Amino acid sequence: MRDNALMDDHRRCRLSVDDGELELAGPPAALRALGRLLRQHPEAFPVPITGGVVSQEATTGPLLVRMQDGTTLHFSGGREYLDIIWDALDGVAQQAETADDRAVNRHQHLEYLPGDHYRSPDSVPLVIVADWPDTP
Repeated sequence: MRDNALMDDHRRCRLSVDDGELELAGPPAALRALGRLLRQHPEAFPVPITGGVVSQEATTGPLLVRMQDGTTLHFSGGREYLDIIWDALDGVAQQAETADDRAVNRHQHLEYLPGDHYRSPDSVPLVIVADWPDTP
């Protein structure tokens, strides 16, 4: 039974959109599960999460982050650029698991800045947020 629970951990991630700001949040285990699932399936692949769907597509060029149809957070770009998302999911989870100060949820902003060759200028800003780890 626990093996199935691990496979579904990604569903505990949450997508929220507020005034054009995108937030992808969840407990560290859920962020890691989502990152692992996306890393294993770089082809067009929809992943249901709370509040919407995350999809990605391996293409060419820099990372493009955008919303589709109001409920789908879509990533596209070359694998080396999709790796930015996958590493951010793992990194934010790691920060939350090892932090002593719990006053602030660990997070990472992913957005295009002038001169950035890794992200598309057409990308929308995304914040990945880790909730504090579940206590055993």
